Amino acid sequence: MISLRNVNFGYDDTLILKNITLDIPDGEVTAILGESGSGKTTLLRLLVGLASPTSGEIYINNRNLMTCSEEVQRQIHDKMSIVFQDGALFDSLTVWENVAFPLYERTGLSFSELRREAEKLLEMVNLREAADLTIDRCSGGMRMRVAIARAFAYYPEIIFYDEPTTALDPIARDRICDLIQKVQFERSVTSVLVTHQLSTAFRVSNRFIFLHKGEVIFEGDVDELMTSKNTYIQRFIKPPSRTYRVMKP
Repeated sequence: MISLRNVNFGYDDTLILKNITLDIPDGEVTAILGESGSGKTTLLRLLVGLASPTSGEIYINNRNLMTCSEEVQRQIHDKMSIVFQDGALFDSLTVWENVAFPLYERTGLSFSELRREAEKLLEMVNLREAADLTIDRCSGGMRMRVAIARAFAYYPEIIFYDEPTTALDPIARDRICDLIQKVQFERSVTSVLVTHQLSTAFRVSNRFIFLHKGEVIFEGDVDELMTSKNTYIQRFIKPPSRTYRVMKP
């Protein structure tokens, strides 16, 4: 369980996150929704340890990150992994070398063992045949799948997805959504999906957290979200119908 209690974060006199209190249950996919600038990425940075809150408490598996030792924090963060929006892959490495990199850093596996483990992870994302491709020969959807395979090379208990489908076409987006569901079913990890795309969130998530101007304005399941009386949420999930202008010949 990930829990935040009265978390604030800001720079100088500017508060970016305000009194954040929320719970992310184990073994489910929780989507953090909100428009650009709502604080989603900042919240993600706090959760993965890339930033510390100005005040408040963050609990992961009942351990308070604000009071535990650096060694305990490292052990907790070692069980996390993140898929960045652009994949954050190494252009100088091949597909399999990108996937094997965390294993190379953390284990004493031989070259052949690294290759074998990387191929197993690439099989998970249906990219084993692309193992020897260079990254510049991979499409956006392929890069994201490689990034997901690499994230699982850390054998995480918690995985974070930062806008994983934003730059993808509809077909590639659907493939990534299917993949997130697949690995969730197979690995039973706790997944946190940061996105502003409702179609992605609704495809893969069990629970939803809605941020607006740095504050949590909703936390619950899809039925509760769809029936929310919050005017801003209703505008976000039910945008106005599009009108078409008839062009004269």
